[in-house]
Amino acid sequence: MMMNNPYLISSTIENLRTRLSSEGNSVLKDFWKKIEEEGTPIIEPIDNDYEHQLVTFIYRGDENTKNIVVICALADQDDVISNNVCERLDDTNLFFKSFKVLKGTRTIYTFSKNNTLRYPRFYDNLMAHGDTLVSDPYNSEFFIQRYRREGHRFEVKYSVLEMPDAKPQRWAFPRHYIAPGSLKEFDFESKFLDESRKIWVYLPPGYKKSKVSYHFLVVFDGKAFIDFTQAPIIYDNLIAENKIPPVVSVFVHNFSGFIRGKDLSCYPPFADFIAKELLPWVHDKYNISTDPKNSVLIGSSSGGLAASFIAYRYPNLFRKILSQSGWYGWYPGYDWFQYSIQFYGKDYIRWWTKEDELEPEWLTKQFYKKERLPIKFYINVGNLETRAIPHVRNFKNMLEEKGYKYYYEEYPGGHEYIAWREYLPEGLIYLIGNE
Repeated sequence: MMMNNPYLISSTIENLRTRLSSEGNSVLKDFWKKIEEEGTPIIEPIDNDYEHQLVTFIYRGDENTKNIVVICALADQDDVISNNVCERLDDTNLFFKSFKVLKGTRTIYTFSKNNTLRYPRFYDNLMAHGDTLVSDPYNSEFFIQRYRREGHRFEVKYSVLEMPDAKPQRWAFPRHYIAPGSLKEFDFESKFLDESRKIWVYLPPGYKKSKVSYHFLVVFDGKAFIDFTQAPIIYDNLIAENKIPPVVSVFVHNFSGFIRGKDLSCYPPFADFIAKELLPWVHDKYNISTDPKNSVLIGSSSGGLAASFIAYRYPNLFRKILSQSGWYGWYPGYDWFQYSIQFYGKDYIRWWTKEDELEPEWLTKQFYKKERLPIKFYINVGNLETRAIPHVRNFKNMLEEKGYKYYYEEYPGGHEYIAWREYLPEGLIYLIGNE
């Protein structure tokens, strides 16, 4: 966790403060002119620290600016208030906030102007203050993300903080000389879910029914992985450079908020939908391998939990798991889950016991209780994910103790699609890469 350190002070800001006291406000015009030329945020070295640098976000306020909050993950995954409110430089229009940041980090941020400060948690604050958000006008790098939560929809244009030594994003952008695969949308009628569910099917360039059977990937939060993670483009590029074999991939739509939690929180009917309806349908329509070692379940956050649960339940069908920032802290007694199930509807199946409600990290415990399954894992988590890291580490420790094949990485970043986009290719290469 990279908490804000009050003893780390930006030399740029302190020099400006000193000059303001001796030369007056005229120096501020020169400062803003320099910022327009060089951009932001300001990145400076930290004495005797070769792993981190000091990042200072700045905001140019006006007469109506009461406060500025930096919406980012650099202080605490769940906290955007106590450590993220900017300081005002004397009586000027300059607001700033500094953080100690690991080299190699790539993350996103935005500013909230005149935040009510009523909601300390990240998503609560984001949902309540969507109309106050502004990207950094002095940073040309941005990452657009859309949100939909309990009927509330809006789009955020984040700015990107890219630290020195950040991993090059080789795979997530289209290349004009590479033929793209195809992507087709379907409305899938599910008896297990008692509803129609959108799915998208990716076919690789040159797909043929008569060729050797293709590897098969199932991706949860499918729309987000298409739009934000750029998974189809990543497939195209990895296939073109022979890093992975051609794949057929199904992106499954998971609704936002409570309904998403219903699907992805170790819900047996959703697992049955994937194994007993979706997989046979894909086998019938497309030329995919029947070897479970050639099938991969992919998800982030609760999607990583769901992927692991479905493989636990159906190891005869799925033996490769790519879990990014998996929410392994979930258990049936988890407060948010207990609150949310009242919104799931009368047909929701409460499958667990009272004993299960007392068992934190429920899925990790189930793996401990069972003989080792023939499953291979790629798991990762960001070093800024203060809430998720302990649980992911415990899941990793279980894999090691039980003798599973796995790769584990803690990347410099947060619980964000920009990070999952960056590390998805590594997971695919590890699990199904061409040797």
